[in-house]
Amino acid sequence: MIKELIKDISYDKISLNQALTRAKLIAYKIDNDDFIGWINKELNGYDDSDIIPEYRVLYCDIVATVEYPYHSTRLIPVDLTNFDKSIGGGFYKFEYKLSISNVEQNLENVKHSNEQHGYIDFPIEVVRDICKLVRQNNISAVSRKIQFGKLYNILNMTKQKLLDTLLELNKAFPNLEDEYMNNDDNKEIANQIVTNIYGNNASSNVGVGQNFTQGISNSYTEKVEQVLNDLRQLGVPNEDINELEDIINSEPDKNKLGTKFLAWSSALMTKAVEKGIDVKVPEVLDAIQNLLV
Repeated sequence: MIKELIKDISYDKISLNQALTRAKLIAYKIDNDDFIGWINKELNGYDDSDIIPEYRVLYCDIVATVEYPYHSTRLIPVDLTNFDKSIGGGFYKFEYKLSISNVEQNLENVKHSNEQHGYIDFPIEVVRDICKLVRQNNISAVSRKIQFGKLYNILNMTKQKLLDTLLELNKAFPNLEDEYMNNDDNKEIANQIVTNIYGNNASSNVGVGQNFTQGISNSYTEKVEQVLNDLRQLGVPNEDINELEDIINSEPDKNKLGTKFLAWSSALMTKAVEKGIDVKVPEVLDAIQNLLV
């Protein structure tokens, strides 16, 4: 079972999706929840509540579609690095959460085209705020520009992690498919192998338990209250604070809050300039950043 799978992966005789599916049988045989969980996430895709592995975080450029007279358009780069830093980052990163089969299919499609980049559009409300931020009204779309080649890194890193795990398991249990007994000693050895490959907090890479989530929620609620109080001290009007609180309460996924905070803070800056409101914008941005860490 395991030796044949190692050979098939090493010589690219099967797809990575097939390899992970077969590896699931081994993961259940050694009864390792971290290995099972990681395989399932790679096969089925990651949820919004999951911590995404670093190799699935794609760094990208920001480009805008600019409309010119006579129906001509151009893609131009947009520099939002300073603002991105002020809100804690996130604009120049994209978490690829889809399954390995999607990665393989995307790369197969790329082979039949001359395209080297893909584009992921921001929501229209974010586009409007970026138009105000860069003071350019002829922008019709803003997108993340991602090199298709970076998908190969996801494929390769997943393959190497799987292969490393199988090789270590094969070394520890050469008779895994025939004489393996799932006793406490063997289970501990398997746990050490998976921990060495996926890290001391391997399970955090594939999901979070209910009790742990509750602990985070309580701590985060306290942080939100502190930030809202700080914003009041910085001169932010109550109606804007209430709007920010609604955004936080309606979006449980912290990974998505960065984009919404951008829209909120951009609107606040515009309002402060237009109405002469005395708001300490840099300090406001620093306060909001605390909600993203």
